[in-house]
Amino acid sequence: MKDKINFKIFKPFGSSMARAELPLELLKDFKDDLKKIRADKKKQKDHDWGERLVGHVAEEYLITPEIMLKWKAAFFDPIIASYTNAHIKQKIKSILINSAWYVISKPGDYNPCHRHTEYVYPNYHLSCVGYLQIPDSMIPTENAKQHNDFSGQTEFIEGSENMFADVNYRVMPEVRQWILFPNNLSHVVYPFNSTNKDDERISFSFNATINFDTDNAPTN
Repeated sequence: MKDKINFKIFKPFGSSMARAELPLELLKDFKDDLKKIRADKKKQKDHDWGERLVGHVAEEYLITPEIMLKWKAAFFDPIIASYTNAHIKQKIKSILINSAWYVISKPGDYNPCHRHTEYVYPNYHLSCVGYLQIPDSMIPTENAKQHNDFSGQTEFIEGSENMFADVNYRVMPEVRQWILFPNNLSHVVYPFNSTNKDDERISFSFNATINFDTDNAPTN
């Protein structure tokens, strides 16, 4: 990918997050990869990642390593490095993707409030979510209140709320939207409804470790 990578670091509460738009080629590669996995019983079994995750969702599969590594170098690494160096002025030795997976959600599926440190090796630093497919007919869940409808949204939560501080940040998923955040940031994915029970919302996530040059200690 030769196009310039655009992203934005923002701070809805204590932790900073980053947002970018996924390249169309990446979108195609990931969706083609998932299609091949789901079409092959052996690949489904080999890539099944559901037992390692907390989501109440239809299917969860590991992303094929070759596909992940291609886009790690071309897209994800530059953003992760820039985000990291905006906070820690230290030379980065390496960025490791520890696990990367697809999430296929159907109407009524959800992901409870969780962090990416509780169920995986504790040295992960950053996590993310990216959206590959959103149902055209996604509608509010039953009894959703019009003034506070968060059906289908992802909510990030941090800190204690008061009149001077927000503690939550809600995101309505959009195709190609990608969000990077600290791995210990709590988040929840709310269920969505649809006029078609077979509709699917498809996203992906990964956990990344940043290793610093050990010649000097990191500074904030």
